[in-house]
Amino acid sequence: MDAGLIAEVGIITTGLAFVAALYALVAALLGAQLRRDPLVVSARNAALLTFPLLTVANLLLMYAMLNHKFAISYVWANSSLDTPDFYLVTGLWGSQAGSLLFWSWLMSAFTFGALLLNWRSERNLMPYVIVATMATLGFFLILNTFIENPFERWWMDPGTKAIKGALFSPGAGWQTYTPPDGEGLNPLLRHFGMVFHPPALYLGYVGFVIPFAFAFAALATGELGAGWLRATRTWALVAWMFLSVGLLLGGRWAYDVLGWGGYWGWDPVENSALLPWLTGTAFLHSAIVQEKRGMLKFWNMLLIIMTFLLVILGTFATRSGVVSSVHSFAESPIGRPMFAFLGITMIVSFALLLWRQERGDLRGAAELDTLYSREALFLMNNWIFLGLTVVVLWGTWAEAITTIMVDLGLRKTIINLGPDYYPPVVRWFLIALYILMGVAPLAAWRRSTARRLGRAMLYPLALASAVIALWVALGRLTLDHWAAILAYWLLLFVGFATLVEIWKGVAARHRRGEPYWTAFTRLVGRDRTRYGGYLIHLGMVILGIGVIGSIMFQEQTMQTLNVGERMSLGDFTLQHNGLYEAHAEDGRTMVIARVTVLRDGKIVAHVRPRRDIFMRRDPATGQVEPAENMSIPGTYSTLAGDFYALITDWQGNRVTFRVYWNPLINLVWLGGFVLIGGTLIALWPSRRPKRVARRAQMPAGASGASAGGD
Repeated sequence: MDAGLIAEVGIITTGLAFVAALYALVAALLGAQLRRDPLVVSARNAALLTFPLLTVANLLLMYAMLNHKFAISYVWANSSLDTPDFYLVTGLWGSQAGSLLFWSWLMSAFTFGALLLNWRSERNLMPYVIVATMATLGFFLILNTFIENPFERWWMDPGTKAIKGALFSPGAGWQTYTPPDGEGLNPLLRHFGMVFHPPALYLGYVGFVIPFAFAFAALATGELGAGWLRATRTWALVAWMFLSVGLLLGGRWAYDVLGWGGYWGWDPVENSALLPWLTGTAFLHSAIVQEKRGMLKFWNMLLIIMTFLLVILGTFATRSGVVSSVHSFAESPIGRPMFAFLGITMIVSFALLLWRQERGDLRGAAELDTLYSREALFLMNNWIFLGLTVVVLWGTWAEAITTIMVDLGLRKTIINLGPDYYPPVVRWFLIALYILMGVAPLAAWRRSTARRLGRAMLYPLALASAVIALWVALGRLTLDHWAAILAYWLLLFVGFATLVEIWKGVAARHRRGEPYWTAFTRLVGRDRTRYGGYLIHLGMVILGIGVIGSIMFQEQTMQTLNVGERMSLGDFTLQHNGLYEAHAEDGRTMVIARVTVLRDGKIVAHVRPRRDIFMRRDPATGQVEPAENMSIPGTYSTLAGDFYALITDWQGNRVTFRVYWNPLINLVWLGGFVLIGGTLIALWPSRRPKRVARRAQMPAGASGASAGGD
């Protein structure tokens, strides 16, 4: 297929998708206001149409990437003749315009699913769900159609030989121009983690638009019961899962590619993805209280609105160039319109929220009976998540905000908060969250006392203390590591509290004659949401143990070695056996060290740390020159930790190595797998029929469920 035809069809399908989204927005709004159902149905059909249109546009761009249609400037900028096919596909989201098109396609896909699955069950909310989703999709299609269109082509003036990128011919006589080769994909993106990291984040970002749309519809229509929550539980959980996967893959990419021995550096764009994860996590917990007791209605609306706004803010941070990050795209003209969309959405959403609050429509159906009840602990959870969100938000945006204030003459200095700002502040919020993670499952709904809660905590506290005492006795920990001892004790308490709650249910069924494994599987089958949540908590415990170990006990050293020389770090010894060059199919030059790793004098591994030197072709001269230099570690990995070696410099066969021992680092990734497994279990439909919230209708004297109950 000719590049010109690809570009023209791509421009048309993207433009038609924008027209369909705009029509759906207007028709749904008019249909809702005038109570004309045919208009709403028409709006639904137009909204559904955006999905096949954008599917065609995305497939065309992918086809152009795979077939080296360098006449399309996006293809030229993100691929080359020696780029492997695998990375040609992922180049679809490798740069600004393509990633926006991919974002829009995902948005249309989620909307397509929501309109099909929830059309009958939540019919009254559908007009305003269409309004919210199509307003969001329409805005991104404005960016894609008029500002960052990936189907822009190269044009040449035959007379002056001037070359220009444009959607259509810049003038009479201009002809399409096809460069002989492309510039190539950003070297930092040529990693397995970055292949899936951006799509996972996009799925998380886009997924949270659906719960926001239902919340917006509930605010607009006044149907503020638990119906909109039940309709969006799965969407919110799916979005949260993908956002979690995206964050984990981003951490793994940083660990493997950025060459600093860590996985989380409080980068502004990393933080921008973390922020909606924090509020989304709070929302998933808080929504349970509204479904059970008819409480926290205002909180749930506030949290899902904040999550959506933080999604847009994160997208703005990545694409505007306002914050400096290894993850962000270059500064582009979409920053201002995106900021304007964020501002308008914020004003409309909070205006609706405050209007409903003033009317008393968001008043809870019940009051807190005691501070020791599960709903009270969930409320504390909301406050802590909100405080943590504010802390991270300020650290991320302090420099940009104070720069604007300095420019306006409102202050004299710019605040620049680096990575050192976060740990001393964030750790207290994390301690509080883990305490609540351990205590809340042990508390009863509605009626609970300090005495009852204290009794429920005895076994987990005793088990955690016993394990810590054993570790100290065996020399695994010393009293000098008091901070680590306290952190591990807290994490073990959370883990044992979760396991004790699971055991209570299993033991109760076993006493009725069921084998233990049968009792466990039937419990999970009856209430997958609850037990999937317990598994998520266990995943967070495992992840937390990995974080504490890899941060508090990390060791590192650096030394320059000749061939045959050794360097030591703890129980490990690194022996340098030589250096050689290799050339990859994608044009990389790799400088590779042969390294032997010994532990206690015995050879345990042969690893190959390397430096990847990428080349780029100058579009003006056609000359090839070095473009990027990345340090890829050689790693000896076990469950106990990673021996992680990097090449920092070399001259001939003389190499400078930086070596890390990252204890328990693999528990971070293992905990992530457990967390995702728990989410999948929670997403799987339970065997029992869904029950609607009844707590709001309970008489004042009715007792709450026990700690082991629902």
